[in-house]
Amino acid sequence: MAVLFITHKFPPATGGMEKFSYELYRSMQQNMPVHIIAYEGKSSRILWFLQLKKNIRTMLDLHPEINIIHLNDGLMVSFGLWIKKFTGRKVVATLHGLDIVFPLPYFQRKILPKFNRLDGIACVSKAGREAAIQRGIDPDKIVVINNGVDHELTRSAKSMALDEKLYSRLNIPRDAFVITAMGRAVKRKGFSWFVANVLPHMPSHVVFVLIGPVTSYGKKWWHPMIPSGWVEKMALMMGSATDEEALKEYANQYPGRFIRTGYLPFTDIEKLLQSSGVFVMPNVSVQGDMEGFGLVALEAVLCGCFVFAANQEGITDAIYDNKNGYLLPAENANVWIETLTAFIQNPPNDGLLQRYQEFTLNQFSWDKMAKEYHQWFNSILVT
Repeated sequence: MAVLFITHKFPPATGGMEKFSYELYRSMQQNMPVHIIAYEGKSSRILWFLQLKKNIRTMLDLHPEINIIHLNDGLMVSFGLWIKKFTGRKVVATLHGLDIVFPLPYFQRKILPKFNRLDGIACVSKAGREAAIQRGIDPDKIVVINNGVDHELTRSAKSMALDEKLYSRLNIPRDAFVITAMGRAVKRKGFSWFVANVLPHMPSHVVFVLIGPVTSYGKKWWHPMIPSGWVEKMALMMGSATDEEALKEYANQYPGRFIRTGYLPFTDIEKLLQSSGVFVMPNVSVQGDMEGFGLVALEAVLCGCFVFAANQEGITDAIYDNKNGYLLPAENANVWIETLTAFIQNPPNDGLLQRYQEFTLNQFSWDKMAKEYHQWFNSILVT
């Protein structure tokens, strides 16, 4: 067996899907011959798609032993439904969340049902599988394979040391109890909901630090050129910072209590997580969007944070209540306030954190994910 990975999400760009594509490609190399056609940002993305057919033909001419092709997400499938007929190979794909529930009627009615032409589909969570089945994807074609996590992130509670220079640069008080979150400023992440409904009721020494880029979101030059109902849908598809304006207002409203870091190198992110008491994923429901998995929560656990996350969508495949974190009802401010306040006033001992880390290490790894993909690919080839 030899596999060709085709992905438009790959380093040096950063993000969860880029991480997934890189780790799947890297880990699979331990099990079989693998080849890749990846968009790496060296030309326009449109040009990359236009040249895809030629590049696939070249790759298959060079490596005729390739007998299975993997597409990295639903967008790749949407633009590549021709690949199976063109190549005569088995074609499979991984779906992550938004690429299942994207609320464009044409996509839902005309494109998504054609995903049944694929030889197999992997979803990164049970919630993703259920969403796909609800939209007409054959359940017999779908497997669930969770993402992995970097084991080298593991830190014991005793090794965590506050980086005073980093705190000073970010204007975080040295004696603050730090609650962190991380991600793009999109509405489903629930960051503005948390600041508006939970943070004001936290003890006065609590500081909420949001790790991630500060971008702009507002009226674009092209907005008048498309139907008004499409603007929000395009923002979803492009991952635009739909929560940005609200977060900027709250940063002004709660100076010193709500801090945004902007871009940080990963070494600083690790240091900040290692010295934080709590990490939150306060996701909210957004029609036409969903959290496919909770990779960032797993990374936070291994860096030494106690994780509190909304009990919804793909997050529940990553965080197991009272096993490697805590699941709280989404958008229930009273429960979030009471639970976090109790935790802050009476934090657990280091042994509990170590048990949560051990559970995460046993449950998730990139190598484990790669082995499951290897088994799945084998099953596809024998059917």
